Amino acid sequence: MRLSIVIPTFNRARLLAETIPALAGQEISGDLSYEVIFVSNGSTDETPTVIGEAVRRWPHLFRFFQIDPTGGPSAPRNVGIRAAGGDVIVILDDDVLPEPGLVLGHARFHREHPEPFQAAIGEAYVPRHLLDDPMSRFHIFPYDEVRALDRLTYLHFWTCNVSVKREFMLRNGMFDENFLYYEDILCGHGLESAGMQLRFCPEARGQHLHQMTPAGLPAKGRFLGRWLPPFLERIPDPAAMARLGVLSLRLPLKALLRRVAGRIAFRALDNPITLAILEAMGANRSARSALTDFYYGLIFQRNLLAGYNEAKREAGAGRPMRLTHADPQLADRGDK
Repeated sequence: MRLSIVIPTFNRARLLAETIPALAGQEISGDLSYEVIFVSNGSTDETPTVIGEAVRRWPHLFRFFQIDPTGGPSAPRNVGIRAAGGDVIVILDDDVLPEPGLVLGHARFHREHPEPFQAAIGEAYVPRHLLDDPMSRFHIFPYDEVRALDRLTYLHFWTCNVSVKREFMLRNGMFDENFLYYEDILCGHGLESAGMQLRFCPEARGQHLHQMTPAGLPAKGRFLGRWLPPFLERIPDPAAMARLGVLSLRLPLKALLRRVAGRIAFRALDNPITLAILEAMGANRSARSALTDFYYGLIFQRNLLAGYNEAKREAGAGRPMRLTHADPQLADRGDK
């Protein structure tokens, strides 16, 4: 069996210097082999130099492509998948530091589940030394929920660490390059519609070395909010609305009432006085706490709702979503 690890990257030279040795040192056994395909999405830092050195050092392991900046990870992923020579595609984020058994974990899963439609998500966890960062709140995935489920849905198609049979993906749906966010869930929905069965592979683990800062949080929230309406126009699924925090009459009654109550509470608390009080209490300090979670949660939610409502107004006025590619970093999975 051969695996192809596809990693879209943008301006992560410093992190790549740490993750590349871990990618080169993966455990293998028997007839297992793998390759690593980096696709730079218009990087302007030392990324080409760092990856070029890896290609020279491990020429049979690493491959490198460069494309013009697109603003999102869809295009570079598609380039890597089409170029891949493996039976199985493993998609990783460029800020995931793989544990030595990540490749072996994905390979074992696909050996045990050889059917073309079987796919797996591994675990991308925030390491202990980053858990004190207030921004870690936005990078912790609900793996406890995942562990309790025998089979997952397209809403769990998290491309920070996921594996799919290459031919199944080529036949049944790639990443929509017009979407700069929620493109992973959109892709998962298409694959699930074609019969994909997604499961959890806990042996395939990696550290999520996130890079988001408090200064970038408002722009990130607004960006995500703007991409919610076009995503829900494509997939008007109440389950997606519930997962993504959307207030809609299509929600089940209990969920709708909870969402209304939560929105009322948020509107009451989201004001300069509340934020000033929280800051006076130390909510904007560097160490994570329940207070910082609440404070940064308010800021993120305010900007997400602003972006969502802005996009809805534009759609109502007949103005199509602007597919701006001005800032690739906003859409990069390393900020997820």
